[in-house]
Amino acid sequence: MVRPFFHSFATRLSIYVLSFTLIVFTVVMVSYYSYSEKKLTEYAVDYTHGQLTTVATQINSLLQRVETTLTQSTWIVEKELAQPDSLCHIISSIVENEELIVGSGIAFEPHYYKEKGKYFMLYASREGAKISTQVLGSQQYDYPCMDWYLIPKLKKQNYWSEPYYDKGGGNEIMSTYSMPLYNKEGEVYAIFTANISLSHFTDMVGKLKPYASSYTYLVSRYGSFLTHVKREKILNETIFSEGFEDKIPQQEFIGHEMLAGHTGTLRFNNKGIDSYAFYTSIPNNGWSVCTVYPSEVILSDLHETAIIITCLSLASIIILFFLINFIIYRQARPLKEFSKSARAIATGQFDIELPKITSQDEIKDLHDSLVYMQHSLSTYVEELRHTTAAKERIESELSIAREIQMGMIPKIFPPFPERKDVDLQAVLYPAKEVGGDLYDFFIEDEKLYFIIGDVSGKGVPASLFMAITRSLFRTLSSKVLSPAAILSSMNSSISETNESAMFVTLIVGILDLHTGKLKLCNAGHNAPVLVKPDGSASFLELKNNLFAGIVADYEFTNEEFTLAKGSKLFLYTDGVTEAENEYQELYSDERLLNIVQENSRQDVRQLVDTVTDSIKAYAGKAEQSDDLTVLVIHYEPTNIP
Repeated sequence: MVRPFFHSFATRLSIYVLSFTLIVFTVVMVSYYSYSEKKLTEYAVDYTHGQLTTVATQINSLLQRVETTLTQSTWIVEKELAQPDSLCHIISSIVENEELIVGSGIAFEPHYYKEKGKYFMLYASREGAKISTQVLGSQQYDYPCMDWYLIPKLKKQNYWSEPYYDKGGGNEIMSTYSMPLYNKEGEVYAIFTANISLSHFTDMVGKLKPYASSYTYLVSRYGSFLTHVKREKILNETIFSEGFEDKIPQQEFIGHEMLAGHTGTLRFNNKGIDSYAFYTSIPNNGWSVCTVYPSEVILSDLHETAIIITCLSLASIIILFFLINFIIYRQARPLKEFSKSARAIATGQFDIELPKITSQDEIKDLHDSLVYMQHSLSTYVEELRHTTAAKERIESELSIAREIQMGMIPKIFPPFPERKDVDLQAVLYPAKEVGGDLYDFFIEDEKLYFIIGDVSGKGVPASLFMAITRSLFRTLSSKVLSPAAILSSMNSSISETNESAMFVTLIVGILDLHTGKLKLCNAGHNAPVLVKPDGSASFLELKNNLFAGIVADYEFTNEEFTLAKGSKLFLYTDGVTEAENEYQELYSDERLLNIVQENSRQDVRQLVDTVTDSIKAYAGKAEQSDDLTVLVIHYEPTNIP
């Protein structure tokens, strides 16, 4: 029989191998990506803060240059106070020699020079290479009421003003550094000023771009934008008004942090874009600078690298799949020949020649087992011919054996009427007088131990094998909390005396009735059906370990699940799904799953009856071809809400 590609042993084994490979690759990639993401983010934060600190230091250095220039010029101003008109030369020299200063002035107290009138302020400004001087002060330009004059006078300390548009001198957006001048009595008689243009800082801050999509802005001590990528926002908006207008609540927090002079990093939602904000302060005048860019730019290179590695790896895995599949197919080819020979032997051709095997591995063991089986079956059939006369006696003995066999398995249901947290129902219908299917269960230390199995073959050998298997389960499982350990012990005991090369597929499980934790070990058996509390049903994906009785030192592995309250576990042998009708069509896994799901609300006894009735109806007049066993567990704990 030609099997579909995905049903072949080579394909399935290849899928198992590559699935494990894929899991390992995924774990490695996720670990690598997480580690790289963390390191790249840390580097980006350190790098951006480093650049911010550099810019803040540069701006602070420039502002200190302005302050130093005025401080060093104070003594000259005091020396020339008697000749006020000569002060123009001093402020012109300041503007000429310090490129940062676009304008400088000395604003005297009203009526300080009575001959000059109420207002007298000398102001020098630079326009290109030309330096011009002028006298300011009038009712329209009432400088004594302006912040840059009034605040340092009242506080008697140097002061950087909020940026403003100076219509009286320079005609541009400036910030004024004001330094009070004191007479001998300690009274302020004039304010010495230096104006700097914000355009210089706009260019400097604008060049701070750690990434192409980043932008940087400078804010004043009151949150007004001094520089911004959108120039129309300069002096017209604050960091708070922009956050309110753009619906960015975290920007208000950033604004308060900057105005408080803090340095920090904040990840926030910037108009729907996950972004980082890095901010620090400029100590001298309370200004702060902030850089913003999307978080994705930090990991863009990592994303590209991960995609390339993933694509290459997946392509390699696909190639490896076909290569492994080819190698396994070649190595497993004798199994196909053995399968044909086994079918021929099953039809009575005991003298059929088996494929020759030269290797000394498990395939050779299988060959030897088949040879042994040929001789054993041949002898058995020959002896059977001579025992025809004793048929009635044998049939009687088989009937007794059936009764003994059925007496070995639990048959009183419900088995634990005093318990409300678990209910079970099971049936076993041998195809012959005796069969190789088995089930068993018991409760010990509030744990439900259960087993279901299917011995290879039928009849008396299978029933004996079944009896041994069931006895070993009862003997070896007490106080053992690992199904894999139980199966390993059973397998070891069975394999030691298994000269007939028979095997048994098994599912051994332990259900903690307090927690619902379920441990299962599957030795080549059919996957059980899990019915969830909502009534949905699906096959439980279990790892298929090797059949019991084949390899004595095979290591079995557990799988753990947690049953929710109201769950049912439907276990069965292949006599259910492989039941045939008159046209030799199988009952199938799909039909079983549909029947279980459609009747998932029934109790365990009704559900078992419904499924077995469905199988009988499907089989019709066809003879039962295999042992049929069903075990249903309903978990309904009282300690779980």
